[in-house]
Amino acid sequence: MQSAQLKIQTEPPTPPETRAHVWVLYLGAGIAAFTAIAYELLLASYATFLLGASIFQYSFVLSLMMASMGVGALLTRNKGRSFLEQFLGVEVLLSWLAAIAIPTLYATFASTVPPHLVLLFFVVGIGVGIGMEIPLLNALHPNSQGLSKILFFDYFGGFVGGMFFPILLLPELGFFRLGALLGVINASLGLIVTCIYRKELAGRFKLWLGITLVTIALAASGLYFAESLRRYMEWEFFTIYKVL
Repeated sequence: MQSAQLKIQTEPPTPPETRAHVWVLYLGAGIAAFTAIAYELLLASYATFLLGASIFQYSFVLSLMMASMGVGALLTRNKGRSFLEQFLGVEVLLSWLAAIAIPTLYATFASTVPPHLVLLFFVVGIGVGIGMEIPLLNALHPNSQGLSKILFFDYFGGFVGGMFFPILLLPELGFFRLGALLGVINASLGLIVTCIYRKELAGRFKLWLGITLVTIALAASGLYFAESLRRYMEWEFFTIYKVL
């Protein structure tokens, strides 16, 4: 009894730095799920807007993205690079894909390129990135029992994203601005993780800080100019004005 009490008393408390690391992983799981469901709905909705056949478009996008997420989860087995830098790279990649997906799809619709090929590229690219996020966050967790909490925040973030998309995000922002906003969110998550894990990044901290800041700036510029870009593309390609 005394030895048990002594063991409890002598166990060191969780350092504040470690607690910050853990909570940023939970935050990351929630944000990742929020943006993931938003990406799926955004691409499926825009494909329906451009091409019609809503049941086919939603089935095509959601099923292909699920398969791509499985591929992404498998890719995290590669231990050649640190899990931390893999995660940061995924957030930057998702930010870029999110920012350019809708304008590219719109431009493709007015060209001779088959729209579904471009849609396939973005669905697979974003799906692979999404599939890598949770395994990488779990790999960064200092406690092997942390998966349940990561999944809780993941599922809850998906719920919030799924509810916000039709009620707030799409009606208020439209397709172009919403894509850019999701890019800003992913890049901002990368920036937060970079700052919290600055000691782990060591000499590469400034590199990732610069990459995430530049990505945020470019995605934010896309958000600011999204409406002007939409109007220009409509005028250039179709000589019409309509609110998406």
